[in-house]
Amino acid sequence: MADGRRLTAAVTVLGVGNTLVGDDGVGPALAEALAAGDLPPGTRVRTAGSDPLALLEEIEAGRTVLLVDACRSGGRPGTVRWMRLDDPAWPEVAAPLSLHGLDLHSVFPLARSLGLPLDRAWLMGIEPSAVAPAEGLSEPVQAAWPRLVAAAQHAVALLSDGHPLRDPASAPVRGASDCQGAE
Repeated sequence: MADGRRLTAAVTVLGVGNTLVGDDGVGPALAEALAAGDLPPGTRVRTAGSDPLALLEEIEAGRTVLLVDACRSGGRPGTVRWMRLDDPAWPEVAAPLSLHGLDLHSVFPLARSLGLPLDRAWLMGIEPSAVAPAEGLSEPVQAAWPRLVAAAQHAVALLSDGHPLRDPASAPVRGASDCQGAE
């Protein structure tokens, strides 16, 4: 812009997971930590519990979304995997409905069928250690906490500036069905 101001993208951080199921609560915990910190102007932070349908609202509103959730990818607990939600590696077949609403496996085909732009939505998947009824995060995920918060803050800054997230060293998330807790 002529006056030197930078345009930023409207970003929503969406923490998904159940805080009563151990490491499945890492998404909401990270969302809360980010909300308490210094984020770029216009950044919105939400927790969606176990219902990722909130993702569709944010995408439909034209916002860039950073979805934060526990995802099994075969890495060490606390490992982060990045994936753009329009990546063809996501499965096409919808999983059945659960009592908590749709799981991620079902949300992506629904978003595609609605014509929503998944190219502006990213997953920050955190490898869990313990996904079982318990409050609080496991010791391995707690040990990774400072790195997780810093990675999420960096991701929000990149997305706000209109840059994509890249993590070429990461193995892909095995599938959207691995991105939920103990349903």
